[in-house]
Amino acid sequence: MQTRTFHKQYSCSLDASRMVAADIVPFWQQLNIDVCIAGQMELCLVELVNNVFEHAYGNTEGAAFDITSQLSIEVSDYGSPMPPDILKNLPTADFIEPLTDDPSTWLQSKRGLKIILQLTDSMEYISDKSKNTFKLLKKTS
Repeated sequence: MQTRTFHKQYSCSLDASRMVAADIVPFWQQLNIDVCIAGQMELCLVELVNNVFEHAYGNTEGAAFDITSQLSIEVSDYGSPMPPDILKNLPTADFIEPLTDDPSTWLQSKRGLKIILQLTDSMEYISDKSKNTFKLLKKTS
């Protein structure tokens, strides 16, 4: 059985998550991944790519990040590492719904990471020197 892998490097921007999704969804379709699972993983991927742009690179366009996928997703950036306590406290952190009339609810809330934690079977974060990698796993059956 041949293992097929998606791997591509992108440049950070506000539109990067849409570009990544447009590239990777057809790859997942070729693997016959269930549409519901692919949709959940796409949402997780978009959240991670947006976090790379906002947090790892401070909303700076042009910095590189990599996407690798088989039946898992890896998102690697070369920016600022995530503080270690974020994932440690994530399971007990409140989920803050963004409210249209309350801008304070639009701020960083770990909302994206909470969504990813709920939709994946496994989430791992590794920060090693100048590279930070999130690894997500979603079982397909």
